[in-house]
Amino acid sequence: MSYLENGSTLRAMFRLMPPMRHDADPTRSEVVTYIRENLRCELGRALRAFDSMRHMKSAVLIFDRIHRQWRGCDWVPAEEVDKVSMLLAMITEMKRDISSLRSELRKVKGEVVWLRRRKGGKKTEDVADSDDEAQEEKNSPDVDSEELERKKREEEKAADRKAYNDYWGPIRAALAADQEASAPSVAPRSSPSDSTAPTQSPWENAEDEVS
Repeated sequence: MSYLENGSTLRAMFRLMPPMRHDADPTRSEVVTYIRENLRCELGRALRAFDSMRHMKSAVLIFDRIHRQWRGCDWVPAEEVDKVSMLLAMITEMKRDISSLRSELRKVKGEVVWLRRRKGGKKTEDVADSDDEAQEEKNSPDVDSEELERKKREEEKAADRKAYNDYWGPIRAALAADQEASAPSVAPRSSPSDSTAPTQSPWENAEDEVS
């Protein structure tokens, strides 16, 4: 807040202003008259000061909605009974403000829910339209689409074949290497199939030894 000629501020001068009434006619306003007398200025400057002090950002002057009067932000009654009454009135006013804020919040929530439902319905309609378009494309004869489907099937078969070879190829190679390592280095001797020599059984050898 800007400083006055005497080095003070509007807050310092009017924060303890007692309750006064304001009128649409500035000449009949108790608040404007009080400001003019304390600032010793003309009517226009008093009105500008009043507009500045009652603004929400400065809040030097507060409006009492119960008694319909303006008062300083730090003003309190002299009597204890009046202080209690003032505090009760302030609490009642705050409750009204809270109730009003709650009603506004419920209204905003209702609008948000309505917008979400509307957005969801629009999204469902878009999905239905896209399904209809896909069905129409599927039913319509198209040579290019058939060719693409054939190529796609061939690519899928080639990919499956490659995956099969990549998986079983190393396994088969490992099994073949194990078989080669376990095979005997020298093959067993076998009698020639075309030989006419008689074979002697082990029982015959035993009889000769006994005789």
